[in-house]
Amino acid sequence: MTIRFALTLAFLCCLRVVNGQEEYQSVTWDQLGQITFEEFYSESTGQYVDRPIFSPAVKALENKKIKISGYVIPMDVELNYYVVSKFPFASCFFCGGAGPETVIDLQLSDTDTRFKNDQRATFCGVLRLNSGTFFELPFILQDARTCGD
Repeated sequence: MTIRFALTLAFLCCLRVVNGQEEYQSVTWDQLGQITFEEFYSESTGQYVDRPIFSPAVKALENKKIKISGYVIPMDVELNYYVVSKFPFASCFFCGGAGPETVIDLQLSDTDTRFKNDQRATFCGVLRLNSGTFFELPFILQDARTCGD
């Protein structure tokens, strides 16, 4: 490798960071679907609840910058609480027969952003896995924002 080529490559990498373009790994819903659930007794609620068990492949995505496409489902527009779903509203986890592995909690970086029900969008952010509390979804996309396909 020549010095000129190495310097050009380094410059292009720096330019990409300066322009705010970051690398996000594209993730599919099938990849996230590599999850099972086990029932356990919650002393705090006095009920049996399901706890997600993530496959090694899914665990490898934790705290990684990912990109995923899906359907936006408004949970509470006033609180700017949205999820992205593998399926449209009529057949999503909350209304249809899909499982919790088909939705991701969006923690939006821009709290003024608004979406329509079933709006198709691609989101970028940092994936957090939740197996500690059943008050949150198994997947949480932190610092989420829309990004190109």
